[in-house]
Amino acid sequence: MTEDFDLESYIQAGKAVIAAKKLAKEIIIPGALFLEIANNIESEILNQGSELSFPVNMSLNEIAAHYSPPIDDVTIVPEKGLLKIDIGSLFNGYIADSAFTINLDEDPKLQNYIDAAREALDAAIELFNPGIKLYELGEVIAQKIINRGLRPITNLGGHELKQYNLHAGPFIPNYKDKIHDQTLKPGDAYACEPFVTSGIGKVENGKYSYIYRFVKRVKKNMPYEQQGYMNKIEKNFKHLPFSPRWIVNNNLIPKSKIQRTIETFLGRKILDKYPILIEKSKEPVAQEEHTIVLDTDGNKFVTTKE
Repeated sequence: MTEDFDLESYIQAGKAVIAAKKLAKEIIIPGALFLEIANNIESEILNQGSELSFPVNMSLNEIAAHYSPPIDDVTIVPEKGLLKIDIGSLFNGYIADSAFTINLDEDPKLQNYIDAAREALDAAIELFNPGIKLYELGEVIAQKIINRGLRPITNLGGHELKQYNLHAGPFIPNYKDKIHDQTLKPGDAYACEPFVTSGIGKVENGKYSYIYRFVKRVKKNMPYEQQGYMNKIEKNFKHLPFSPRWIVNNNLIPKSKIQRTIETFLGRKILDKYPILIEKSKEPVAQEEHTIVLDTDGNKFVTTKE
């Protein structure tokens, strides 16, 4: 596979996310069902000729990330608050990952959170060039957020993208953390995602998980039926995050057996889980995210920007 082809695949994945974001902004209104919104956004990715790289995240207020509607979710969009929509696609294995935040009742105070996240992301994109260290991106992100009287979430950040690998290793911090001293180089792709809050600026794991990922096969003491379910999950979702909704949508496992199967597979380390992430002081969170790709000549492409 040539490098030019890789870039085109990143761009195609980005086009699918752009279309899905546009749809999301049209259909997210107070009273709408999270479940219907998520299914429609994910269908748009597929309609664009891409695959899903992870389930749509719809994280409200102090939930910073990883809420994706479960199978029979009855949650509706509220009248006010910050709703973060995080969307991912996959084209030939190359990933686009982008997020935005909706201020549901246009509250001026909450708009400040979104504006801070956007300014931080724009500053990072401007600096994103070969030779820049990842912590330098974190430094400009933090400065823009602090200038607005808010705080970055320091234990969340951006991540490198590789083919079929959503979190490939190096991490873009949302503050100046010199541990992250990797240098950007031609051929790199990253998702950059500032998170902004008025709270203490850290997230913790919540009680529930709605997103899972296949980790490894297990053969020992595995009933024939469960072997079949394990094979279907691996074949359909590879090692990328998935939602139990997708198991229903693809008729992979009888609905009545899905939760028990997931619990069994978690216990046997066949699956990993992504708990919802909650801001520790329960303050609202805004997020903005784009995918940034450097081609082999070091030229910059923000593949998820309209």
